[in-house]
Amino acid sequence: MGCILTCITNLFSAFTHTSINTAVDGVDDFLKESYRKRGTSLSDAQISLIRGVYNSVYYAGQVLGAVLGPHLPDKYGRKKAYIVTTIMMTISSVIQAVATLTIYPEIMILGRFVGAFFAPMNDTVMLLYCQETSTPKMRGVLNSLFSFGYSAMGLIGMIFGMKTILGNHLTILLMIPVPFGLIGSFYLFYLRETPKWLAIAKKDREAARKALEFYQGKKPENEKILDEYLDECKEEKEKKSLSNLFTVPHLRKALFLGNICLFLQLPYFSFLLSSTYLMNQIGVPSHLSAWGSTIISTALVLSNLVAIFLIKTFNRRSLLLTFSSLGYICVSLFAIAGHFPTLKYLAASGMIGFMLCFGFAIGPICFPITCELVPLQYRSSAICLAISMNSIFIVAANVAIEPLMETFGSLSTLFLFVLPCFLCLIYLYFHLPETKDYETHEIVQMIKEGKTSLRKNDSDKSSKKVVE
Repeated sequence: MGCILTCITNLFSAFTHTSINTAVDGVDDFLKESYRKRGTSLSDAQISLIRGVYNSVYYAGQVLGAVLGPHLPDKYGRKKAYIVTTIMMTISSVIQAVATLTIYPEIMILGRFVGAFFAPMNDTVMLLYCQETSTPKMRGVLNSLFSFGYSAMGLIGMIFGMKTILGNHLTILLMIPVPFGLIGSFYLFYLRETPKWLAIAKKDREAARKALEFYQGKKPENEKILDEYLDECKEEKEKKSLSNLFTVPHLRKALFLGNICLFLQLPYFSFLLSSTYLMNQIGVPSHLSAWGSTIISTALVLSNLVAIFLIKTFNRRSLLLTFSSLGYICVSLFAIAGHFPTLKYLAASGMIGFMLCFGFAIGPICFPITCELVPLQYRSSAICLAISMNSIFIVAANVAIEPLMETFGSLSTLFLFVLPCFLCLIYLYFHLPETKDYETHEIVQMIKEGKTSLRKNDSDKSSKKVVE
């Protein structure tokens, strides 16, 4: 189920993102021809500006969608929200594809904005399904599939966007997600609502039991699992409100931790979207730089596969701190070695090294971890707010990276990425709780008490609260 859901979700965001970036000449030709037919001749700079608006509107839509997104999955359920967002993102692909048959690129930009608006909610509900249908032991594995799906769909998009495949056939390229979106929507109709949402939000124990049996099978311990679900809402006495995420200390801390974890991903987006430019800036020849982007995308997919084993075997806190530290050593290598022309390939290996660390642990753990740190009733709001704030940082970093590289060279990444993230790692070392094999109410207890793990007897006492 997790593999299917991650493909449904990431086909729109990752595939359309990388395919369009690869098919840049096809997009430019469409823009130039459209405005020529409207009696306007565009310069290369103007075409780049419009293409930049088309790319950037995705992040603007994400910010707005992340702010307004939590209402639907919280009120109407995860299943309905997932179906609605998948259908709307399918429609957004249709709008963009049809726009290429007209002389109005503005319609294509509108279609991308529509998809971006529903993307945070779509991502959120996919994570909620992984969180709320799995056992604590399998939760991390299912969560890690999100990062794998993003990398895999991104690599497929990059391949399909090449000139030799569909790079010069923009309409077909943009239509590829549509049939899969329709099939995915029918599959989502087949799935049941998540048992946790039914038990906690709807307070329908019988429906929750049936959903639990659907996802985990009939087991003697199902009644105990349902009791543990109810622990989450008993822990939270205050009435649910978005403001609680900023005013209630342990919820505010959980949101802060989630944002810091997402902040650790910043170099990933700059390296992924600007890898060819960055390699050119440190002196790597253009024909090798182009291959570097393909190597990075392939390394991401392979490292994400390894991450599934690592997350199932080792503690997530230890994995995150270890690979984040190694990753930022690699970024430092890129920054310092890139300053010396003779070490350009060593600098390029630093970039690839960070992307491997991202695939092994940073990506698979950081993106879904916000969901694990808060009770169910705040989960949608927390992850949407975290995505919204993170999108702002991504835009800022992507806008800043090229001017900084032009002015200060590769050393600029030390100040843009390494130093801020080093401070983040120090905070996470002292405050980030372990989430592997713990139920949500136990993780919330750790955040309240300022602990990074629970002793076995503490965990047992927490699990018995509902019985008492």
